[in-house]
Amino acid sequence: MWPSAFSIFKGQACPLASSCQIPNCIFSHSQATAPTSSPTLAYRDSASNGRPPAKRLRLDHDEVPPTAQPTEVLSEAADPPIFTGLRASKTASMPSKQTTSTVSNPGQSVADGKIDNALPRSATKPVSPPPKKDGADVKPQPETEVKLLPRKLQNDPMSFAQRLARLKALHEQMVPFNKMVAKAVRPSTKALHLSENQLRKLAVDEEAKIAIENRAMYDNVIKHRLVAYKKMTQEQWVAARREAVAKESGDTPKKPQSKNVETGMSLKEEVVFLLTMYAPQNSLEAHGFVTKKPSPAEIEECRETQIISDFWEVCDRCGTRFQVFPERREKDGALTTGGKCRHHWGKKMWPRKTKGQESGPAKYACCNEPVGSEGCTESDTHVYKFTDVTRMSLVMPFIETPENPKVQPHTAVCFDCEMGYTTKGFELLRLTVISWPGHRPIIDVLVRPLGFILDLNTQWSGVTMDQFLNAKPYDPANPRPNRKDMRIVDSPYVARDLFLAHVSPTTPVLGHALENDLNAIRLIHPTIVDTVILYPTRSGLPYRHGLKTLAKQYLDMDIQQGGASGHDSYEDAKTTGELVRAKVALQWKKLKNEGWSIREDGVYPPLPVGLPPPAVSAAPSMIPSTKMADPNGNTATKRKLEDDDGDD
Repeated sequence: MWPSAFSIFKGQACPLASSCQIPNCIFSHSQATAPTSSPTLAYRDSASNGRPPAKRLRLDHDEVPPTAQPTEVLSEAADPPIFTGLRASKTASMPSKQTTSTVSNPGQSVADGKIDNALPRSATKPVSPPPKKDGADVKPQPETEVKLLPRKLQNDPMSFAQRLARLKALHEQMVPFNKMVAKAVRPSTKALHLSENQLRKLAVDEEAKIAIENRAMYDNVIKHRLVAYKKMTQEQWVAARREAVAKESGDTPKKPQSKNVETGMSLKEEVVFLLTMYAPQNSLEAHGFVTKKPSPAEIEECRETQIISDFWEVCDRCGTRFQVFPERREKDGALTTGGKCRHHWGKKMWPRKTKGQESGPAKYACCNEPVGSEGCTESDTHVYKFTDVTRMSLVMPFIETPENPKVQPHTAVCFDCEMGYTTKGFELLRLTVISWPGHRPIIDVLVRPLGFILDLNTQWSGVTMDQFLNAKPYDPANPRPNRKDMRIVDSPYVARDLFLAHVSPTTPVLGHALENDLNAIRLIHPTIVDTVILYPTRSGLPYRHGLKTLAKQYLDMDIQQGGASGHDSYEDAKTTGELVRAKVALQWKKLKNEGWSIREDGVYPPLPVGLPPPAVSAAPSMIPSTKMADPNGNTATKRKLEDDDGDD
């Protein structure tokens, strides 16, 4: 306050009169009568007792002079001193000038016992609570209950009752998939299970999204969605849930798009070009193919050996020796001995070697435990398999593909089988055949094996016990395969006859590791196109690429994602066909640049002007040396096309 202000207001009576509580008021209080309840006013009363007013003392450091605060008045004071903020400012270590400063605004109200700006901002700011230590218990928030009711929208596409009916239908389609996920073997798949509340929320969210985005076609879109759920497989549900979880966590991986294989040829020309892709006959035995039937004497010797050994076998999973009873044991009807089988159903995985470091131990894919650890899965019985030709012939004889005049020329098929364990070894459970290169389904049936079932091998075959027991008999009048309503045939003999109705000895049969599939139906076929041979490894046999690896590398496709749900033979057959088409496209690009051509009856090399074009015969190897006649009548080797090793 400027000094002139004191001289101006010194002779003016205080507007607040006796109610003024400002210690250093600039107004005059000569006529004021202070109440005895205030120490400050009691001090002021001393100026009205006929004596000249005493000099007013300045209060400093929140202390009142003893002469201004009689003991009897302090004892009657009900309220604490007004300037408690001074202590706070002092505690805040503010400069002394600010600490002892008086009110700078004369018109400031102090009737409520508070003085604004008496404390610095740092002193009045609330103190933040200390941060919680790591590991402190945090009570989870209760999950908000979601009712199975449509959300209210600004523009409803239908009435509430109609939307509710469709919402309930969506929820009913989701429930079976969610229950199957809860029963999954793999923990990563089981973790995708939703609670009842979460499942209701999922259905409500999906119905609301359709209602908002497709208001004009709401009924049509939601019916299509219901049909899609009815056709959906468990693998598709699991994939959708994984994608949704990844999206919620913010790390959604970019979904790879499968490569669209373009060969630049017609479907008929692709089949003709397969003449250059046949597996060499001299290499089939090295890859495990059976090329010759065993003699009756060899089969009889094998039968006698099996009787002498009393049907003792070695478990294919855990290595335990156990006894098999092909027709059940008489005393108790048992199929095998040896008790339960503890094993790892997953394959062995070897970690990648890093430079300068030793690679870690091999682990099992099923449980990520090191090789040699106790099995993570327990089965009721031990199982076995064999690859000896005579033993396979003892169960079901091999035959060679017979002639079939009904088969149309320029046709090829993709072929895949799924097998399981029985009392007679490793038998056929499912047969799938599709056309190539169009991938039209031809055969897809379950097969009742010759022996008693020990294990359906579901984690690989994909065939479940419920599916197998509830399958309807195959109807020849309605042979169209239906993957949702699969039919079953009575034996592997019937399945083989179905297959032979669509092939002849010259029909190209495509597949991956076809020796296993052909051995399952006991068939010797000469015209083989095998992706194991088309895409060899750098190390050569016995090492080979898996179908899943080839599909990812050459087609950018993710297959066999079912985990413990097993494989889908239709998916495997189709993928194999696309891998062959990818190799056809690569080979044809090379030959076309060199001047080769495709005609009705073969693949032709370029020729000098004036010479007739000889056709390349359907040789069982990768276009062997092409003999061409020169003008003098002599023959000379013109060109040899070698197999591309796939550059693995």
